[in-house]
Amino acid sequence: MTDLYTFGESLALFMTVDTDSVLTANNYAFSAAGTEANVAVAAHQLGLDVFFQTKLGPDQLGDAVKDKFTEVGLNTNHFLRCDNYTGALVRNHGGTQPFVNTYLRRSSAGSTFSSADLDEDVLANSKWLHVTGISVAISQTSKDAVIHAIQIARKNKVGISFDLNYRKKLWSEMEASTALNAIIRDIDVLSGGVDEYEVIFGSKDPEVNLATAAALGVKTVIMTAGPDEMRILHDGKRFNFTPKKVKLVDPVGSGDAFISGTISGLIGGLSIEDAIAQGSKCGAAVAATRGDWALMITGKNGVLTSGEVNG
Repeated sequence: MTDLYTFGESLALFMTVDTDSVLTANNYAFSAAGTEANVAVAAHQLGLDVFFQTKLGPDQLGDAVKDKFTEVGLNTNHFLRCDNYTGALVRNHGGTQPFVNTYLRRSSAGSTFSSADLDEDVLANSKWLHVTGISVAISQTSKDAVIHAIQIARKNKVGISFDLNYRKKLWSEMEASTALNAIIRDIDVLSGGVDEYEVIFGSKDPEVNLATAAALGVKTVIMTAGPDEMRILHDGKRFNFTPKKVKLVDPVGSGDAFISGTISGLIGGLSIEDAIAQGSKCGAAVAATRGDWALMITGKNGVLTSGEVNG
């Protein structure tokens, strides 16, 4: 049985090396990125059996992205290819300047992912499904795939997590709120930032948004606030968690590592409190390094090798 099933757009990531601005840089480091991709890699590093589906173009960039997943040991045999180009992300490394992301993704290979691309047998026999708001936003076919995947997961009693991941470059606040309020129902874990909850659920009061999400049938509602205290509503129990402060190097991808560490912990049998503590450690590891992946995260059966989730 597969531990975690997830799917989404993978992007070729080009990050500045010699200066902290795309306007002046001549040298770039190459990697791969994508919110579900980041979740898949972190869960794989934690020792889970991960089935990650993505769609790449017929170009060498697609080959290079696929190789990045192979390098970290993720199975890529089921990666799909199509005639559309492989999407890309270009950004500065953020050492001294605010992050500026340039996406080259309209009509990309990843945006063509559809319900027909899902491996329904693998999904039906998985322990957990993870999906995000980005996959809902990038295209109608991708949105349909998310809805269909959730239906399959519910039918087969597969755990479900959803990360809001609201991106204003992809759709308006009204579009996101309308779509996600219809999709986020009867799931196990919902995660997102306090501002994202405000966009999707409409209240200026974070507590109201927590309750609204829970009323949709969400078992565990997690509201993050960057490095600050997060709010959690789990089975009617309301509590907070304060992440350990780290020296911030590059926060991009840290939210993906957080939710990956959390759901991996739940798959591995941790309590919700310990799973969130583990997720926080994984998020901090990414925030303290450059790039979207922190390969020093290691574990077994979804639990950090150290086991010190309360430390």
